[in-house]
Amino acid sequence: MTLDATDRRIISLLQEDGSLSIAELADRLGMTPPPCWRRVKALKEQGVLKRQVWDVDPAALGLTIEIFATVKLVAHDPSATSAFRQKVQEIPEILECYILLGGIDVLLKVIVPNIGYYETFFYETLSQLPAVGEVTSSVVMSEVKRTSSLPLGHAG
Repeated sequence: MTLDATDRRIISLLQEDGSLSIAELADRLGMTPPPCWRRVKALKEQGVLKRQVWDVDPAALGLTIEIFATVKLVAHDPSATSAFRQKVQEIPEILECYILLGGIDVLLKVIVPNIGYYETFFYETLSQLPAVGEVTSSVVMSEVKRTSSLPLGHAG
């Protein structure tokens, strides 16, 4: 898919503020709402714009501990990995899960209210996932950068 400068600008503005109305977006782009709406609609239909969500501050909800857990699996057959993937989908504390190629099989991003909660979560949930052999946890001390905005300078 080829994106022109207007498409890139639409994406950039919506990455900054997904709550912009079509009228506000069109105004910022210097165009009228109907063609702006058609472009946004096309970007949605092509799967470029996937969903609109609010970025919630975890600390405001008492979720102050972020952990990256690396997992080594004891089995890599389709049934074991499928069971692992399915179970991960059901656990709200796991925000992100990536299957990796290399020495580590899985990277998880976990968020919890405190270390005591994580200890219980680790023993009762994380270490009990199907095919889990070893888990190494790294607690985030401080956040240097967090963004969901993609770099559009190199997009096709």
